Amino acid sequence: MAMASAMKLLVADQRPTLVEEVTNNPMYVPCSALGEREISSIVQIAFAPNDADCQERVDKHGARKVMLKYLLVLKAINDERILQLVEKCYQKRRSTTSGINWNNVQQEYDISTKTDLFKRDITATDGLYESYWEIRSDSTIIDVKPKEARKLLDIHRGYGFQLEELKVYFNYIQIDNIPYANSTVPGFSDADAQINMKQFPTRMRQNAGQIHIEQSRIEQAVFSVPEGKQVIVLDFADERMPGGLFLFGATTQEETICYNSDLYRALMDYKYKKFNGGFMIPEYGVLYIKNVTFFATAAACYDLTKQHGLYRIPSRPIESTREKFRTLVRAAQANSDGDGSNTYLILGPIGTGAFKNDVSKIAELFNEELHSPLNGDNNTQQRHAFDQVWFVSSSDEKINVFQATFKNASIKKAAKPVKEKRGKKPRQ
Repeated sequence: MAMASAMKLLVADQRPTLVEEVTNNPMYVPCSALGEREISSIVQIAFAPNDADCQERVDKHGARKVMLKYLLVLKAINDERILQLVEKCYQKRRSTTSGINWNNVQQEYDISTKTDLFKRDITATDGLYESYWEIRSDSTIIDVKPKEARKLLDIHRGYGFQLEELKVYFNYIQIDNIPYANSTVPGFSDADAQINMKQFPTRMRQNAGQIHIEQSRIEQAVFSVPEGKQVIVLDFADERMPGGLFLFGATTQEETICYNSDLYRALMDYKYKKFNGGFMIPEYGVLYIKNVTFFATAAACYDLTKQHGLYRIPSRPIESTREKFRTLVRAAQANSDGDGSNTYLILGPIGTGAFKNDVSKIAELFNEELHSPLNGDNNTQQRHAFDQVWFVSSSDEKINVFQATFKNASIKKAAKPVKEKRGKKPRQ
């Protein structure tokens, strides 16, 4: 999942040249928030088999590269509890009693930094690592829509995003711990949220928390929000492929946001600035992007078709998805302006398209999370951390399901719903 918030556009005469500033930036690891579940998720990807399926699912967009780097960071931190969990998860994954050979981990990571398998497929070159090729390449495989959208990135976001605008949350516990975290640790991106959460504790917020259902396309819905409001948008993100099928011209929710905002540059900055050449969204977490010109939080559901997703379907997918949604809502709360009384959170039927999740189950999980207790003394629920929470979809069927689930929600239906299409990757 990915989420974002808004900023003013640069005028044309302020247009900068593309600035990359790619360095081996520090990767922040919230050790106190990580348990066996999160460590197992990292180990599962870092030590995935080297077969054709994993080359496509794990290696093509650099997820293994990111997870190997996280393991090396954990090794350097030398937290005894965490390293014991890493060894335990590794041994369970490999069905062995042997420990990790850390020299091999370093060597495999070093090798992975020299290649980009996706670049090889798109540009028909040798696939050698090259930062930001996605927003420069004129490959004929890339659709005209993203090529036009990339021109706006030069105008409005040529300098890219700052590291502190690109947040990585592994779970909701990490977010709950922000007020108490050591903000001097390299890579910590939540100094702003830490100050705000101390000044306006989430559990003390008592906002309207109105639920609204809007039948619209996402690029239209964000402009239906009253002027001057903070808008936080849920991006139905591809957890392994930044921007999903953006480069191929797809028109589902994430790609549509990329055509109508600078979200794609943010995702590229995650790849090249935050993750040192790879990409992934934590299995139980989200990416939160500040100051997108119309903006977003990125998250992903499990792929029930088993064809596109980075992570394998767990034994209890509903419980794992509930954890994702909890992290999503917490991320929006932590990054709301002030006490959240000016904040609109825009959600929707995530994972119910190509990933084939059941719309009614997704709606019910959101319903449970938003109506779960925030503060018993004040009789408030999680939704009361915001002014309004909107569910947006252009699908008449999905709107009806959300309407049936959120019985007291206000609703605005479109006269003629527009069906979304999933783009297809062209043959190569």
